[in-house]
Formats: sequence, structure tokens, C-alpha cells
Amino acid sequence: MSFSSCETEKFDSNLVSSTFKDDVVIKNGRLFFQSKDAFVRVYQQYADESDEKISVFLQPFYEEGFYSLRPIVTEKNEDFLYMQYRKKINDQIRYKSTISSSKISSSANMEVGFDYLDEIEDIIGDDTFASLLNSDGEIQVGFEIYKYTDVGLFIADEEKYTVLEDYLNLNDISSDLMVETPQTAKERIPNGGVTYIDSDLVYFKMQPIESNEGSVFGGVSSYTPTSSSIVSTDPSYSGFLSNLSDCDPHSGIFGSLFGDNNVCIDAYETRRRVKTKAFNYNYLLVYHLGVKCVNQYRGWTGFWRVEATDEIRLVVEAAQFEYDVDKLLNSAMTYNQLQEKAYYLNDKKILYQPNSLTIGGYTYTDLNHSSLNQIFQNDGLGLTFEFFGTGWPLLDDAVQGGIDSSLKASKLNEYFYNGLYSSITAQLRSALGNNSYTPPANRTFVAKFPHTGKVIIQKSVLNQGLNIGVREKSFDFGAEIKLSAGDSGGTWEISNIGAGDQLIRPKNFKVKMIGAVRHGSEWHGSKFHDGID
Repeated sequence: MSFSSCETEKFDSNLVSSTFKDDVVIKNGRLFFQSKDAFVRVYQQYADESDEKISVFLQPFYEEGFYSLRPIVTEKNEDFLYMQYRKKINDQIRYKSTISSSKISSSANMEVGFDYLDEIEDIIGDDTFASLLNSDGEIQVGFEIYKYTDVGLFIADEEKYTVLEDYLNLNDISSDLMVETPQTAKERIPNGGVTYIDSDLVYFKMQPIESNEGSVFGGVSSYTPTSSSIVSTDPSYSGFLSNLSDCDPHSGIFGSLFGDNNVCIDAYETRRRVKTKAFNYNYLLVYHLGVKCVNQYRGWTGFWRVEATDEIRLVVEAAQFEYDVDKLLNSAMTYNQLQEKAYYLNDKKILYQPNSLTIGGYTYTDLNHSSLNQIFQNDGLGLTFEFFGTGWPLLDDAVQGGIDSSLKASKLNEYFYNGLYSSITAQLRSALGNNSYTPPANRTFVAKFPHTGKVIIQKSVLNQGLNIGVREKSFDFGAEIKLSAGDSGGTWEISNIGAGDQLIRPKNFKVKMIGAVRHGSEWHGSKFHDGID
């Protein structure tokens, strides 16, 4: 085989972008995309969109009988989806009496029946991606059928689908994401990564995340704001921070199949909850790295859907991740680059090169912030700064091989808010001729280590609003990013789409964050850290 990695109110299907109209059809109960490029275009268009816009895209397919693995439910389409899904749920409730390992509730109550959607989220956590899969966890891209199960992903050519079915039956692997595969069968599954089972069948799951000495992944412990962070300096947080639950982010027993899926849920008023997520999903076709806070309401149908609330705040004190790229062995070139510092702010790039002939060593270039690679982008008037190394030799020695422990991650975070903050403030005041300039809350730090082949990122995020139900931030998503590197003329830099020659994906994700909503006068939500104190 050729393998490619990577009833109430009618909806107006004319609202669906004509760009994608011919790219997606229903074929044998699955969404069919003409090519991987077509799928990636659709995913990139909707990965960060609101539920309302995604539901408009999907509604014509729902009306044709398509069942999403996890449907996108809104106030407008809730009744329609209830009528569509209730027979499926009733069938599952009857089926559970014959399948002892069924994961759905034994209650015949429809509301409880929809609880299975939360359990499926443990496996396929990305809301947009899960909505593009059918209820069997399948999608067709070109000639290939991708089937996501509770043990991993299987890929087979369309004409060889029976080979996949036979393999699952023979190895006692559940083809239904609501029925768990027996443990004895799981133990026979190949190790992580891409495995060619035979010429007709490919298997994939994430490599196990290695446990590093001194690292702390999850665990309920008190949340201590980092000194100089917005949570520790803004008095408004002291009024409600203690009301938020310290949470052990869970990803379910399947959460590591397709990357990091850290989820905390704070339920209130019986039918409302706040869900806070930090994730680094890898579904082979696409990946998605980011954070999200959503206020949800459960109506009479049993579906959870987004509900606007009085106030919502998504605060990420630290989101750290890294990329592995080719090492640059030319020591002279590495040395010449070490003192370069690039700043991206207010649609300008300020490049500091102390050995250049420019006044003060600064070069100024106009740019469109949205043209930068996704990794470099911030919300609002943010700031991105890109160094070779961290700017502190002692820290460089500790993290140049990666942020593979909580201790290293915490050191980087403390430096980000204290020593580094002071130095970039001073340099930018000089470069801008503005002695009152203060770096914004939304910041991205890119530390490049050419000699070890590491690019380390730290981000801080403040995303808040009134009378809305969701705040989220994607740090990186799509099929891949690219990097240009070379001893001769290469600048060893992350490129935008279509440039560069090395395809890389983010790894080693660590996060320290808060998701909070105010409903009336009361605050609800969670605060947690994963991999970083």
C-alpha cells in the first residue's frame, strides 16, 4: 500500500465555504477527502473555529446521515442531533447487556447515555478532529481508510478494508470505541511509532512518554503562582484563585495513545461545568498543540454544549515544548550567531546584532505578525523574542539537551519571568526609544541550540472575555512545520508554510495554567501544572 503520514431548524448549507465543497463527500458512512492536502486544508480552517462555524460546515453531512464520533453541539442544532443520535444511543444501551466490557452507562436514560462522548474524548481529545471521524472512528483520505481504536490507529487501502476487519477480529481488538478491547489483546499490540503489520496494514500509536528523574507529571498539589507572573502581580486574581480547584489533570486510560491530553473538569449547579484542557495531540494525519477553557451547559437532550458566561479567563503561566532538528556542526557559524536576538512586536521585527555596523546594533523591518509561523504568533499586541540559547550560560548548560525534567522546566520558567523579563525590557526600551515600554502578558520565547539540534519554546497566555463561553489558544497545528538549517548560508530558523526542508512536530509538552469562569458572582474552574512546578 502507499502510505501517507501525515428536526427543528434547517441549516443553510450555502454557508459552507465553497473552497471545501468539492473536497469532502460522504462515502460508505465516512467523510471522504480527495487527498491529504485537502484534509489538512479543511482541518486547518476549522481547528480553531467556533463550534457554531464548525457545525455549519458539518450540518449538510449530518442531514445526509453522517454520524460524527463526537458531534459539535450548539444551541441551534441540539434538537436535530438529539433526534439523529437517540436511536443510536438506545441501540447501544440494549447492546450493553450482551457485552460485559461495554463502556457506556447501563442506565436507559438518554441523558446518561450521552456520557460516552466524554469517554471517547479520552481517546480522541481534539474536538474538530473527532467531529470529522465517523461513529466508528474512521475517515477516508484518498485511497486510505484511517481507523482509530482504543489501542491505536490502523490504516488500510480502501480495497483492503476487509484485511483490517479480519485483523481486528482475529486479534480480539474492538472496532467500536464504546467497547473496550480486552487487556490480554492490548498486551499483544506493537510498540509505539509506525509499524507495518504487513503490506496491506499499517499501525500507529505514540511512543510511550519516558519518565525522567525529578519530573512531576500531574498529581494533585497546590498551585503556587510564579513570581512576577500576572497571577501573582494582578490583585484581581487573589479574589478568586483560592476558589478554583487544584486539579490532577487526567487523560483517561487511553490518553497517551495519541499524545498528551490533560483535562480538568469543575462541575457546578448540577448542569454546568468548566472544562480546562492542555493538549499535544498527534493523529499522524495532523497534530494539534494548545490550551482551552470552556464553560458548558447540559440541557434536556443530555448533550454538553458551550454556554456563554459572565466572564472567562484562560491564563497560561507557562507552556513549554521543544522540537528536534538537525544539528549544526559548524562551530564558527554557531559562534557568530550566538549574540543575535530577534524581537517581533507591533508588526515590526527588531534584530539586534552587536557586531553589526548599524546604530546600536539594531535593524528594523516591517512585517505582518500574521505572516509569522504559527509558533511565533501571540494574541493581541504580543511579543515574540528569538535567541540563540537562553541568554544565560548556566541555564543553557542545563536545558540545551531538552526540558526533560520538572526541575529544568521550572528553572526556565523562573528565568522567563525574572532575569529574562528584565533584560528584554531594557533592550526593547533602548531599541524603541521608549523608557516606559513594558512587555505584554502574551509572550513567546524561542531558544535555539544549533549544536544540539534543539528548539525550546516557552509561552505565556492571557486570554479573557465577557459574555462568551470559550477561550483557547493553539500554539501549533496542522501537518508539519519546517525548519531551514545548514552550515553554508543557512540561518537555522523556523520557516513558514511552504519553506524549509526539515519536517518537525512538537514534543515534551509541559504546562502550568488556570481556566476560570464567573457565573454571577461565583468563580469556577481549575488550576493545575503538568511537568512543571
